[in-house]
Amino acid sequence: MRKLILLFLLFSFSVVHAQQYSADTLRQRCVTLRRFLEQKHYQPLQWNDTTSALLYERWLQLLDKDKLLFTQADIAQLEPYKNKLGEELNGNGWAFFDKSIAIYRNRIQYVDSNILVLLSKPLDFSKPDNIVWPITSYEASVTQLNQQWQKYVKWQVLRDIADNVLDTGIEMATYAKLPANFAALESKSRAKLKKHLLVSLQQKKLLDSSFTADMGNLYLSAISWCYDPHTEYMNTSQRAHFENIVNSQEFSAGFQMNKNDKGDWEISYLVPGGAAWSNGELHKGDVIVKIKLGDQPEKELASMDNDEEVQGLLQDNVSENITVSIRTAGGIQKSISLTMQKVTNEEGIVKSYVLQGAKKVGYITLPGFYTKEGDEDNGNGCSNDVAKEVVKLKKDSIEGLILDLRYNGGGSLGEALDLAGIFIDEGPLCSIKDKKGLIRFLKDPNRGTIYDGPMLVLINGSSASASELVSAALQDYHRALIVGSTTYGKGSAQVVLPMDTTGTVTDVSPTNNYVKVTIEKFYRVDGSTTQWKGVVPDIFLPQVEDEDEFNEKSNASALQPDFSKVAFYDVLPALPITTLKAKSEARVDTNSSFKAIEDFSAWYKKDQKGFVLPLQWPAYSFFHKQAIEKYKEIEDTGDSGISLLTATNSRFDLQQLSIENTQNRQLNAVHLKKIEKDNYIAEAYLIMSDWLNDKKDH
Repeated sequence: MRKLILLFLLFSFSVVHAQQYSADTLRQRCVTLRRFLEQKHYQPLQWNDTTSALLYERWLQLLDKDKLLFTQADIAQLEPYKNKLGEELNGNGWAFFDKSIAIYRNRIQYVDSNILVLLSKPLDFSKPDNIVWPITSYEASVTQLNQQWQKYVKWQVLRDIADNVLDTGIEMATYAKLPANFAALESKSRAKLKKHLLVSLQQKKLLDSSFTADMGNLYLSAISWCYDPHTEYMNTSQRAHFENIVNSQEFSAGFQMNKNDKGDWEISYLVPGGAAWSNGELHKGDVIVKIKLGDQPEKELASMDNDEEVQGLLQDNVSENITVSIRTAGGIQKSISLTMQKVTNEEGIVKSYVLQGAKKVGYITLPGFYTKEGDEDNGNGCSNDVAKEVVKLKKDSIEGLILDLRYNGGGSLGEALDLAGIFIDEGPLCSIKDKKGLIRFLKDPNRGTIYDGPMLVLINGSSASASELVSAALQDYHRALIVGSTTYGKGSAQVVLPMDTTGTVTDVSPTNNYVKVTIEKFYRVDGSTTQWKGVVPDIFLPQVEDEDEFNEKSNASALQPDFSKVAFYDVLPALPITTLKAKSEARVDTNSSFKAIEDFSAWYKKDQKGFVLPLQWPAYSFFHKQAIEKYKEIEDTGDSGISLLTATNSRFDLQQLSIENTQNRQLNAVHLKKIEKDNYIAEAYLIMSDWLNDKKDH
């Protein structure tokens, strides 16, 4: 029997495919899920008015996040069930799901016909108008809902026209002038939007029972989310998809994509070490507009009716070039060329380099905590690969080491312990508590260290789970200086189990229902936890993302932080944080790139609370231009690193590169340039240099 592996992963997904719907069957599955989670979950819920309301709000969010479907009258029909959903999960009645789906289906059909009318003729942009986004309340009437849709489609058409105008290379100074071919652009964008919306709605309004069955799976996911954001119901196809993400070794572009609630295809996951991750230009949440495989004609995803055909674009098990056109969160459209490659856990994921300047500093980037397929029990994973890279760097006489855990969403718990252990001599590294309150201290599996010199760890808001375990252990022992921004805040572990409450189903038994369930929380050696709070860096560097929006604590169902036992451990001498922090802050305050990031963050946080979008070309184009320029400032930051340091390969890797093919040598050059232009790496290098100089003076 294949053993179960604890999952310290951050990413999740939503792929729903079902068969026939039966109210009795779904009710029983929901009841079984509640019982299963009561048995297995780390912190089972008490289903009362509060938790029932949590499920109610989550379900409405999944059905109508943008508040463009339901009216206040629709919500009034559902409101009586708000505090009764827990009773249904206890087996007392079953009405809310069927009622909500009936209203949902009717609204989709109504909006579908409304869009046909709205987009069948040119939109009127002659009168001043605006839309307040995001919409914060349901419309009082169908008439007001129609008016909101009129504003929404105007916005989407204007945005598409603006993107098309910018693609022509027009100067930003003349951007606000109404294009001479505006009518033609409007017609083209309107037709594109019409097809896109109708395809999306058509997939939602299926009249056969598979529609309701698929929505039933989504409801099961909503129930599991209430326990915590990382507990997730899975049917057979979802579990297969999950395992494919974790274990995939086929040729690929290195990213997964799913449809968002607007019907756009967006990047949901970047494969560590894959082509997309290595390129550095693609990010989770980017909307994919077009895909071009090799010399084939490009495919515009919004015009493709079949989801399987879209997914198939990335599933050809061949090595060829692919061009992906994306739209970033800021509305910037750009094209990125990738080479589809075979990503395995065998080689090439951990990379090390030498940062050359006044000091010689080693730099290692680790995108994920992986184990090698079929070799999980032999310690042959990322920690072993990092150790090999450290050995290479030590032969180049490095004076300090930077370990980059930014954007590392986690992975194997065992590998996280092994990695921390190669830098800590001996002692406990963390503790784990299960649902019964049993606490186990997990110790350094091997005595001794592979490197005991000055060490710095780079983190950010996308460093999660296993990354946080390693960062916290090194921080608590005073073994490394932690630099960057507060981490995500995921301090829990999950396992995928069959949804069985009898104990008779095994991992290899036939079943259609699985749950990725949180079974443990982990704690720092000082007794605190990274759950919800994250790891706070010793030295803070500005970040683009809003910490309050893109972290664990932004989820209403996130497990709250608490305390565990304090471990007995020998802490190393305190690091000179105060001195190094003051010097870093002085540099950051005068660094134009970091200043641009701080300005952008303030602007973004302000607009995320709600903004008014004008719906006439001159005013809208000004808004669009301003947003794009803000994002472009961020994309253009980082050049200061070029004059501060030079990145090279270790001598060992240089020898290996001499026999590599042209493509691999070109990819290596891209990596080096990316490092040299990274402001965060440059500042980490300067902090390390200050530290080394202070050690020399003392």
